[in-house]
Amino acid sequence: MAKLKDKLWNWGHLEGSHNKCIGLDCSMTPEAFAEVYGIRNAFIVSYGGNIQPPFHALAERLSVLREIKWSVLGDASTPLPDDELGNTKDILALPTDLSSITGGVVDDFFSPKRMERFPPEVLSKIKAALNAAGKDFWCVLYDMQLDMELEKYLDCFDGVTFWIWNCSDISNMEDYLEKLFTLTNGKPVMLGMYLWDYATEKKMDTNLFKQQLTRYTDLLQAGKIEGIIFCSSTIGDADLETNRILKQHIAEYGNLELER
Repeated sequence: MAKLKDKLWNWGHLEGSHNKCIGLDCSMTPEAFAEVYGIRNAFIVSYGGNIQPPFHALAERLSVLREIKWSVLGDASTPLPDDELGNTKDILALPTDLSSITGGVVDDFFSPKRMERFPPEVLSKIKAALNAAGKDFWCVLYDMQLDMELEKYLDCFDGVTFWIWNCSDISNMEDYLEKLFTLTNGKPVMLGMYLWDYATEKKMDTNLFKQQLTRYTDLLQAGKIEGIIFCSSTIGDADLETNRILKQHIAEYGNLELER
């Protein structure tokens, strides 16, 4: 039977990736985050193009992690790959003994440029290639995108990660969650949480952070979601109250057994 901490994930940009945008000097690696926080699952995603194929050396380094979803497309600041299928072929070129890599993900996807470059017929090819290798295919969806016409795109993904971009909008999370579950229609969902308010470039409101953490934990225990993702290991060594709250939460609830 899985424990709650087995369903927690790191949004794993490489160490130092967020130092410029948050004005802090951090150096925590995804591996160190796993050791310090006990979160051994990670989405490994290029930030500003800092992860490029071939991926073999980095994949070997990160093989200590329990489970990894690797970026088919990096964040919005990462140049789009030349290949029609993004980085899919590079992920599938990794040795089969790196079994911790169980899927692929496209970050910051639902923008006009990316949706035009990767229409549903191309996304379906990516999904088919990953699925044939026993891997799943995930996307990133933000609260401001919930009212877009996305059904034909979402059909091309095995799962959806959902993020509330502005910290202040966490107060509206019940409305967002209702829309999300209607839109995804039973598709596996993971819910993302920020450890820093990137929208305003300030520290998170800790009361809202606690509310979100409690609600998402309840949904996880109830089997309504597949996991909770925390962004990000790259600031895991910062002097932030959110980091302390997360550590305490995992210490208290991490070993709770889940029914699935």
